[in-house]
Amino acid sequence: MGKKGTPILNWLLHHGKRAVRITAGVVVVLAGLFLMLPGVPGPGFIVVFLGLSILAADFVWARRLKTQLQRQAGKLVDKVRGH
Repeated sequence: MGKKGTPILNWLLHHGKRAVRITAGVVVVLAGLFLMLPGVPGPGFIVVFLGLSILAADFVWARRLKTQLQRQAGKLVDKVRGH
């Protein structure tokens, strides 16, 4: 077997990594949403943002939502700082 391996093995590795990445992203987003519930301590927004960052590797909608959240967070920080 050469460096590139067989096409089937390459396909399995690619899609296996993608499935693990998507599953991890969904789990992290769900954990962040749970942390946003009232009475549950934790950095919910940051965890959701991390989950979206993971999902953004595979989904355009996640990349767009992450960018929109970054803009809104930036506006909020500017407003709090008085700019």
